[in-house]
Amino acid sequence: MKRAKTIRVGLVVSVLAVALLSCALRHSRETPIVRVVKEHAGAVVNIRTESITDLREHPDWGLYGEQLDLFFKQYFGEAYSEGTLKHKSIGSGVIIDASGLVVTNAHVVRKATHIFVVLNDGTMSEARVQEVDEGQDLAIVQTDFPRPVIPVKAADIDDLMIGETVVAIGNPLGLENSVTTGVISGIDRSFSSPQCGYVCSGLLQTDASINPGNSGGALLNLEGELVGINLAVVQNAQNIGFAIPVDRIQELLERVRSRPHT
Repeated sequence: MKRAKTIRVGLVVSVLAVALLSCALRHSRETPIVRVVKEHAGAVVNIRTESITDLREHPDWGLYGEQLDLFFKQYFGEAYSEGTLKHKSIGSGVIIDASGLVVTNAHVVRKATHIFVVLNDGTMSEARVQEVDEGQDLAIVQTDFPRPVIPVKAADIDDLMIGETVVAIGNPLGLENSVTTGVISGIDRSFSSPQCGYVCSGLLQTDASINPGNSGGALLNLEGELVGINLAVVQNAQNIGFAIPVDRIQELLERVRSRPHT
């Protein structure tokens, strides 16, 4: 009887030991980066846009419209209809206010006829542009979220450290909530970009991988705070990406908030 009791106690101890070991291993895998993604990836959204070009406004449409109409139907398929061409594109955005304000790059929403914000659970809502700063390549759009959302908190840009770890979250090539990591490689950088159309300056440099579709996505520190908005990566270079610092986003947000409500 005593032996059976001892065996039962031993089994219980063994089960507890295995459970504690499993918990410890899981805890060791849950790095600061994992926690940032788990707690803050929901603030990064997919931005889909549609723009419509009316080809009938071209001066030559009256002369060659019938031939062009046939050609465009064959070449563009469903994207073309009765003289109008629909263009779709994707980008990223970050929820910065629970009222429905989302920041992205100006070039993501430029000339868009329709803008749609897609949450990480697939919920979609239409948005409208509230403020654009072409010089900073920033835009804020407003949408009505169908459920409560948690916006990101802004980091203290003066507290930023070169070499500190950052997490980039966005939708490169339409792959929603993709995560890359790196460090802050430099501050107050400048480079020429086709998105800006001139030399962008005062940017953060990071080696976190940034790809097409990442534009407008979040660059977060290990506290889950927004450091910047992903802008671009230098072509033909290894891991040289740029982000617009968060203080410029806050300035644009203040402009929106200071408007009288209508």
